[in-house]
Parts: sequence; structure tokens; C-alpha cells
Amino acid sequence: MAKTPKSSALIDTRVIYCGDNLDQLRKLPEACVDLIYIDPPFNSNRNYEVFWGETKEKRSFADRHESTKAYIEYIRPRCVELYRVLKKTGSFYYHCDWHASHYVKVMLDQIFGENNFVNEIIWKRQSSHNDAKQGSKHLGRVHDSLFLYAGTSDGYKFKHMYGPYDEDYVEKAYRHVEPKTGRRYRLGDLTAPGGGAPSKGNPHYEFLGVKRYWRYSKENMEELHRQGRIVQTKPGTVPAYKRYLDEGKGVPLGSVWDDINPIHSSDSERLGYPTQKPLKLLERILEISSEENDVVLDAFCGCGTALVAAQKLKRQWIGIDVSPTACRVMAQRLKKDCGLKEDEKLQRTRLCRARLAEDGRRVEKISAI
Repeated sequence: MAKTPKSSALIDTRVIYCGDNLDQLRKLPEACVDLIYIDPPFNSNRNYEVFWGETKEKRSFADRHESTKAYIEYIRPRCVELYRVLKKTGSFYYHCDWHASHYVKVMLDQIFGENNFVNEIIWKRQSSHNDAKQGSKHLGRVHDSLFLYAGTSDGYKFKHMYGPYDEDYVEKAYRHVEPKTGRRYRLGDLTAPGGGAPSKGNPHYEFLGVKRYWRYSKENMEELHRQGRIVQTKPGTVPAYKRYLDEGKGVPLGSVWDDINPIHSSDSERLGYPTQKPLKLLERILEISSEENDVVLDAFCGCGTALVAAQKLKRQWIGIDVSPTACRVMAQRLKKDCGLKEDEKLQRTRLCRARLAEDGRRVEKISAI
């Protein structure tokens, strides 16, 4: 049975708050969150209409602001609060697209500090289908941007991830194959960097009939030779080190992510939420920038993908969303996908059963689901 993450001593976790995130963020103490991911409105000037759940409840979602200036004025105080609650060792991801990304970047530089900007990550969310239609005068817009900021320019949590090598690269670089094992390998240099020099302390000796400055001591070279890790193609040639393909980590993950597909209509994880992001995307973010039992916050959590990813990866989490329908979907999803039960003390979802009527009635008190 998977171990339940410990609760935070500073704040309640594994909680969904329904209401204006600005109000809830102001109630949180400073420096209490390890990782923040937000996927706020994009200022796309669109209205979304969807049918959710088994009852096919109709809901409308507007992403309209009077101007880009109005959008930034809406989002700025929320980002100020998010910066306040982020730990110095923490990371912040802002998910956006072309509509306002340049203005968002300037705003975030002002709040988080230019020196704390880490990466702009490009997520290729479309392939053959895009918004370049016949008669349009622009290239197809096929990507989103994720701005990554750290709580401080050093000391923030970060884990490198690796992908598989390209097949053409493997064929060219690891062209040797061991007959008995079938393991691919390439030959690496054993001589001292730059040709070696006595002043750099590189050892000089004869090995397999070749005198050189070497990278390793004679004892280490002899041990590698006994292990079969040193190859001399013929007498008199410079020995080389055998580097196996299966021992390599792979290609370090870069800032362009084109290996995670968007949610399609046939995908089992699809809930019908208009801007739902794939679980794999959020899992990657959490794996890069957090550790087990860290607190993850999503202040625009929609259908709860970040919360599900956090629960599956043994992180604590807090979700905030203004939509009562979204909060109900999240609670049901966490029960269905993560097995959360109401009677488990450390695995419970509490939802503000809000009735946000058009006349602006107040939000009801938080109650357990």
C-alpha cells in the first residue's frame, strides 16, 4: 500500500477551496509552498461552453477582459500573493499562450525578479491541427509557454530528466556491438584532457605498449582492463574506454517539449473541461521541481490535473478554483483516480460548497465531501 504523505505543519493540505483565489491566498502564511503551477485564463477573448459529468451539466466559461491591461491588472495581485507564499527553495510555473505571454513575462520579472527567471518552456500542444486556416495570414499557433521562476536564483529544487537517444544517433555513435551480450557501445578517450601535462598532475606511464599522459592512475587502468572496459583494436594503437549505451542516462530534457500530446476526445482521462491539460505534463513538472511530501499549489486548478499528479507522486497539495462545478469534478476525480476516502484522516478532500449565484450571494462555509 502506498505511504500517505505527511501533513504540513504550516497549512492544511489535500484541500480544495472554492472561491476567489485572491481571498484564499491572502489567508496563507508566507513561504509555505514548495511548488506552484497555475494555468489561468489566457485572455483569449473566448467563451467556452461545455457539458460536464454524468448529468451533462451545461456550464459556460468566459475568458474575456476589456484589454490586455485589464487582464494584467486582474492577474498581478494574484501573482504577488503567489510569490509571497512560495518558499525560497520553491519554483513557480505560469502556463500561458501567445495572447498575453509577453506582457505576463514582464509582469513576472517585476514580481519574482529577472534573476529568478529560469526557463521558458515550449509545450507543443498541437500537430497537424492548428488555427492556421485557409485565408488566414499567420502561421499555425501550435504551442503554449510555461514560464518557470525560482524563489531565489540558487538553492531551488531541480531534477534533471532524460529522454531516449535518437535512433540515428545510436546507430552512428554506438556502432560497436558485443557479440556475446549484444550490448552496444562506443569508444571513449582515455588520454589526459588536452594531451596532458606534468603541471596538471596527469600520470605518465606505459600501458599496453603505449606511453601517454592518462586520465587515470595505472592501478585504475589495469582494473578497467580486467573488467573488459578497455579496448585496443590492434597492438600499438592507443587504448580506448568502452562506454555502453545501456549505462547512459539519455538525452537531457530541453526547454521544448514535443513528446506530450494534448487531451483528445477519445482519451480516457478527458473530463470535458475546456482547457484540460494532460496528466503527463503535470507529472513532469512535479518531478522536475519537487520532492515527495512537498506542498504543491494550483490556484486556478480547473478539473484538478495538478492535484491528481501531486497525489499520485506523494506530494501534498492545495487547490483553489472559483467554479463550484469544477470543484465538484475535482473532488469526484480525486476519489475515482486516487482512491481518496472521506473517512481517511490524511486523505480527505474538503470542498467549499459554494453557490455563486448571479446576484453575488456569499460563499457557504467549507464542508467535507
